[in-house]
Amino acid sequence: MLTIELDEQLLIMKSEQPLKVLSSAMVNPGIGYYQYFVNRTVHKDYYPEDAKLEYEQFLKRYKVPLDATVAMMTAVPQRFIMKDHYTDGETSIIVFITAGLGNAVDVTQSFQYTYRPAVGTINIFVFIEGDVSEEAFIQAYNCIIEAKVKVLYERRIMDQQSGTIATGTSTDSVALAMTERGEFHEYGGSITRLGALIGKGVATTLYKAIDGYEAYQKGELR
Repeated sequence: MLTIELDEQLLIMKSEQPLKVLSSAMVNPGIGYYQYFVNRTVHKDYYPEDAKLEYEQFLKRYKVPLDATVAMMTAVPQRFIMKDHYTDGETSIIVFITAGLGNAVDVTQSFQYTYRPAVGTINIFVFIEGDVSEEAFIQAYNCIIEAKVKVLYERRIMDQQSGTIATGTSTDSVALAMTERGEFHEYGGSITRLGALIGKGVATTLYKAIDGYEAYQKGELR
C-alpha cells in the first residue's frame, strides 16, 4: 500500500495510487486525492516569516510533487515516529504518529489566555484499506480526534497555562486517507467496526509515541 523513505528529519510515504484524503495538514489541507504523505522535522527555533511558503519550497527541493502531497511538520525527530498496523475482518488500517507535547492546550480553557508560540505538535496519519461513505469518512475522522483526547486524559498531559488536562496541542494535524477498494463501510462512528478499529489503533499507537517523546525529553533516548 505504501512505500516509505525515512531519515532523521523526513518521512515520505508514497501510495501506489492517489488516495482520498481528509486532513488538517499544513500543506494541502481539506479533502482531495493525494499520493504523497510527508512528516518533516524542524528545529525548535523554526519560525519563518511564511511557514507554508517555506515548506512548499522545501518540498520542491526534494522533488516531491506539491499538488500530489499532504505534508505536516513537527519538532520530534522522525526516529520517534510510531507505526502500527491493525486489522478487523477485511478492513485494515495503518497508523503513523509523532507526538510532541510541549505546546499542550486545553481547548475548553484557551479562551482565558493569549496564544504563546511554543514547540510541540501531535501529527497523526491513518490509512484505511477499504471504502467508506462520505458520512463514514467524517465519522472516522472524528474517532481519531476522540481517541487522541482520551489518551491525553489518561496520560494526564497538562495545559501548563490553565493547569487543566490538555485536549491536544495548538498545532495538531490529522490526515485520514482511504484506498476506496475492498470492504465498504456505510458508517464509521465509535460503535462501528471501522470506528472501533481506528479508536483502538490511534490510542495504542499514540501511547507508544508519548512514551518515546517522554523518554526523549528525559534524555533516556537519543
